[in-house]
Amino acid sequence: MKKENRKYLMQLAEASTIGFQVAFSIFIGLAIGVWLDSRFGTFPWLALLFLVFGVAAGFLNYYRFVVKQKKMEEEDLKKRE
Repeated sequence: MKKENRKYLMQLAEASTIGFQVAFSIFIGLAIGVWLDSRFGTFPWLALLFLVFGVAAGFLNYYRFVVKQKKMEEEDLKKRE
């Protein structure tokens, strides 16, 4: 397999996991919040707080992916020059 094709397949594999990472981050944050609410009787406050944390974590993962892809693209452009 050509090196360039391998690189594109790796990028595709990483990109296909971003949706799962965002969804799982939100779900895990909500699950932790609901569990803590059931332990402390504070429903829905901790669930909402940890839901927001989950959303933030999910989009932070997405942002890191975009920055990494941009950096790789810039490196490719420098190599072609």
